[in-house]
Amino acid sequence: MRWLRENWLDLLIFLLIAVVAAGIVLYLTGVNPFARPKPQAESLPAPSVPASPSPSPAPTPSPEPAQPVVTVLPLPQAPSASEETGRSPVAPAPQKASQVQAPSQASPPRSSAPPSPTGAYRVVVGAFANPENAARLRQELAQKGYPARLEPAGNLTRVVVGPYASEAQARQVAEALTVYGAQVYRGQGAAPPPAGQVYLQVGAFQKEENALLVAGRLKELGLPVVLVKDGVYRVRVGPVAEAEKEEVKAKVAALGLEALEVR
Repeated sequence: MRWLRENWLDLLIFLLIAVVAAGIVLYLTGVNPFARPKPQAESLPAPSVPASPSPSPAPTPSPEPAQPVVTVLPLPQAPSASEETGRSPVAPAPQKASQVQAPSQASPPRSSAPPSPTGAYRVVVGAFANPENAARLRQELAQKGYPARLEPAGNLTRVVVGPYASEAQARQVAEALTVYGAQVYRGQGAAPPPAGQVYLQVGAFQKEENALLVAGRLKELGLPVVLVKDGVYRVRVGPVAEAEKEEVKAKVAALGLEALEVR
């Protein structure tokens, strides 16, 4: 005991060194003295799988008898009433008034041959004291395809469609323009002024608005004005008596225009 009291410090150091050495050895060998042993799981016996019998070959299906092919034929259409009775079909009912094309919108009938420029048949659609009204109607007819023109007829401007080579063509056009009171006449164009009277032409214009402007200025003077449309718009005053033509020329000259005698 005396030795222990005198050498207890050396003994303690020796024990510490021994513990450290043992710990190193255990660490290197992977042994953990403080770990609890894991309980081993009870191994269950593997279930026995009964041997499956060898598969028997599947029975081969017997071939089904082939079905006959059915061809569907279209049903014949029912015979019409005319075929059953042997009578001709009933004529369709007349169209309602709303479905009938208005005469003012009727298109010009098409003939197999174009109208001859030397034809003698024309259709008079109207005659107006105001040349502006005549020009408006001529333009309306031209937009619908009619060969409309303006001709003098006394102190009126006449709206004419044509000429046509045959009277049948002119009659067909007149029927399409019945709403205007169209009439067929035979002649070679504008009628000449009455005996002892002449027309005074004030100007010829390419544009209709220019011709109407001059015609309006002449009408303000109280002069009878007519328009002629034969490629250009011709503004004429008349017919004027021979004794009055110089006075009329003076009125026209006051407007800065020149009047030429046309017979």
